[in-house]
Amino acid sequence: MLFQWLTMNSHEAHPKRWLLLILLVLSIFIGYLARMSISVALPFVSLDMGWSIRDQGSFGGVLLGIFLVSYGFSNIFFSPLIDIHGAKKMLTIAILVWSVAIFMGALWGYIYSMFLLSRVILGIGQGVLFPSATKLTAEWFPPGERGRANSIFVSGGPMGVMMAPVLMMPFILRTGWESSFYMIGILGILLTVPILTLIPKGNSNNYRSPNPVIDDMKTLMKERDFQLILLVTTFSTALWWGMSLWVPTYLVEGHGIALEDVTLGASLPYVGAVLGMYIGSWISDITGKRKTVIVGSLSAAGLFLVLLTLLPITSHTVVILLLFLYFFFSQMGPPLYFTLIQTKSPPETLGAATGVMNGVCNGLGVSGPLLVGFVVAVTASYNFGILSLSLFAFMGAITFKYFPE
Repeated sequence: MLFQWLTMNSHEAHPKRWLLLILLVLSIFIGYLARMSISVALPFVSLDMGWSIRDQGSFGGVLLGIFLVSYGFSNIFFSPLIDIHGAKKMLTIAILVWSVAIFMGALWGYIYSMFLLSRVILGIGQGVLFPSATKLTAEWFPPGERGRANSIFVSGGPMGVMMAPVLMMPFILRTGWESSFYMIGILGILLTVPILTLIPKGNSNNYRSPNPVIDDMKTLMKERDFQLILLVTTFSTALWWGMSLWVPTYLVEGHGIALEDVTLGASLPYVGAVLGMYIGSWISDITGKRKTVIVGSLSAAGLFLVLLTLLPITSHTVVILLLFLYFFFSQMGPPLYFTLIQTKSPPETLGAATGVMNGVCNGLGVSGPLLVGFVVAVTASYNFGILSLSLFAFMGAITFKYFPE
């Protein structure tokens, strides 16, 4: 059924657009492996550097966070190049840049400043990843299929988060953390070959001068619909980062789950995230009710956060189940933000528009993990810290009720 949908012909879409979608999924997947590389390798990097626990918290924290700074900057300021030089070309350059960056981390990781620089370059390279994928998807898929198409390529992110420890640990344990970085860099470079040779040339690969792109973006930024999409995407991204970065600690400190069980417990909810993306997008494409799916997604996410943190739960199985349901419902909406941008933004400005959305929402999305940390510091309760994220869910649902259906 899925294969038939991917391969069916349409007068609005290239008959082999399924191949494009596979390459986009792989691009997002490998991109997330690169993002997660330092998270998985940090204990081993810390050991090589001779860091104390405090050093690991400070130096490691900067290594983890510096990526988001350059990533947000790149989304906003480099994504217009997609509309100027073409999505296929920029996607290829992006993958090469972040592959070089991760090689740098492996080669010169023993020099802290060089390691930091590699993470900055990684963020710069990945800043145009989602905008390029969005523009290519909009070109090769008709509007009635874009929700499902977007959900498939966006799901490469949660898959990358799940699989990063599985793929990296064997390399780390046998030959050292550097080899796991080389593995990811090689995968990226190899991926550019089919991207260059198999993605057909289309409108997104045509040159466009910079001035019209800038003028169109100024107009788009003033539109109420775009502002609402930008705001609700920010709330949703704050939820994503707030939960993703705190789930392992929450399971250990908030529910007493043993360290050896945390990897599985923290990974299963991302299966729910992937399923939520697919099902939410399928419903929205069939019904056309994208606004309804997004409002319902955020409302249900807030409800499950309330249940997770305020009910007197003693069963670890119930905790994991509620996290699974939370991620399932919370991730029904995010692929549709890209779908709405594809609808609301002119095709010739879609790369820049997606870059602004992705850059702003990820930059401000750091407020999610910061809020959790602040509430935990004040209340000494991880349940209250996670509960605070429900504010983003409910504010997002209320805000998006004003979006036209």
